[in-house]
Amino acid sequence: MLPEGWKRVPLHKIAEIRTGLAKGKQGLKEPVELPYLRVANVQDGHIDLKEVKTIQVGRADIERYALRAGDVLMTEGGDFDKLGRGAVWGGEIAPCLHQNHVFAVRPDADYLDSSFLSALSASEYGRNYFLS
Repeated sequence: MLPEGWKRVPLHKIAEIRTGLAKGKQGLKEPVELPYLRVANVQDGHIDLKEVKTIQVGRADIERYALRAGDVLMTEGGDFDKLGRGAVWGGEIAPCLHQNHVFAVRPDADYLDSSFLSALSASEYGRNYFLS
C-alpha cells in the first residue's frame, strides 16, 4: 500500500540508470587513468573506500562514466548477496568512475530522493524485487 498521493512508476521514468565502464578496453583515445568503484567497494548501505583502484578511460568518456554525489550505486548479478546491494555516493572522490558491474541510478530529485531509493532497495520489498 502506498501513502496517499504517491504512485508506483517504473524507475527509468524518474531516474537515469547508467551502466559502468568495462575493464580492458583497447584503442582508447587520449587515455587517462582515474579512480573507479568496483563491486567490492559497493557494500550494503555504504561505500568502502579503503581500496580504490584506477582504470584507463578515454578522455571523451570521462563525463559519461563519472559519478555524481547523490547517485545510488547498485551492484548486479553474481551471488544473491550482491544483487541490488548498494548505497548513495557522497562524492568523496572526484572524478570517480564506476565499473560495468555497478549501476549508477541518478534520480530526478523532483520525484525521488536518493536515500529513499537506497533504503527501499535494501528493504525486504527491494530484496524480493531483485531476487524475482
